[in-house]
Amino acid sequence: MVVMVSRLRKTLTVQERAAAFEHTNKVAVDAVQEERRLREEKNERLRKLRLAAVRNTPLK
Repeated sequence: MVVMVSRLRKTLTVQERAAAFEHTNKVAVDAVQEERRLREEKNERLRKLRLAAVRNTPLK
């Protein structure tokens, strides 16, 4: 005897939607934090380069 498997549900439950929203929100927050960290690192590198350039520039 062959048993037919019912079709997968096409709609999400309230809990599934909430979990998907939380996951998406967490990914977005993580991405923003990573971008902020990279921007701060870049700014720090540029600040150090500017300071080094000022120190190496002879006074007139």
